[in-house]
Amino acid sequence: MTMLLTMLLPFYNEEGWIGATIDCLAAQRDRRFQLLLLDNGSTDGGRAEAERHLAAWPAGAAAILSVPTPGKVNALSAGLSRVVTPFVAVCDADTAYPPDYVGRCLDLFAARPGVVAVMAIDLYDPVGSDAARHRAARILNKAHLYRDRCHAGGYAQSFRTDALRAVGGFDLRRWPFVLEDHEIVHRLHRLGASLYDAQHYCHPSARRVDRRRVSWTGFERLLYRFMPRALMDWFFYDFLWHRLERRNAYSVALREKAWTTP
Repeated sequence: MTMLLTMLLPFYNEEGWIGATIDCLAAQRDRRFQLLLLDNGSTDGGRAEAERHLAAWPAGAAAILSVPTPGKVNALSAGLSRVVTPFVAVCDADTAYPPDYVGRCLDLFAARPGVVAVMAIDLYDPVGSDAARHRAARILNKAHLYRDRCHAGGYAQSFRTDALRAVGGFDLRRWPFVLEDHEIVHRLHRLGASLYDAQHYCHPSARRVDRRRVSWTGFERLLYRFMPRALMDWFFYDFLWHRLERRNAYSVALREKAWTTP
């Protein structure tokens, strides 16, 4: 079987969460993917939990790489250096992926050779519910109106590997802060577009109860949405860079466990 996709799953102290995510990925109907878990210096039982849930995987289908230097960007950079497949996806250790997640992702890339990224819609209610349909419609509408913006978090992003590397990949020298999922898509959109689809979704946890250190302010978000494309480099690498620097909102801030327990 030819592997087409590598799924990068960075984690730090995800005991109680990571096993369920691995099981979701084990249940994928399309098995043309490799799973690379990136242990970013965990000190709890998360790695042991991951190893237990990987025990039944076929040889060569999954591996755990130790990345002791703190920070999600560091972990993703190390993971990307190991990718040999034409497509690469970023996953989160607290997100549920439906059984057709990989297959739909690959189908969407095949159907639209010009796109550089395929994005999943994040749902927080049961599929088919009014709330889920409303959210999917809202994300699709935003993706249509603001085509050169990112409308999906790092738990829901897949890329063409050559395009991701062509724009510099994950690199602390380029972007050492949180919001790396939006900044990387900004660079990728120099090469092509992102694709969203109503049937391509995942279910992230809503466990983080305090997002002040890891997100942007309402004013920053508003500017991001309406800033002219020609000024987006200024927005990220001058305006937002200095604001995140003053807030100490570096990539390592994502390691803070400001959330509910499993």
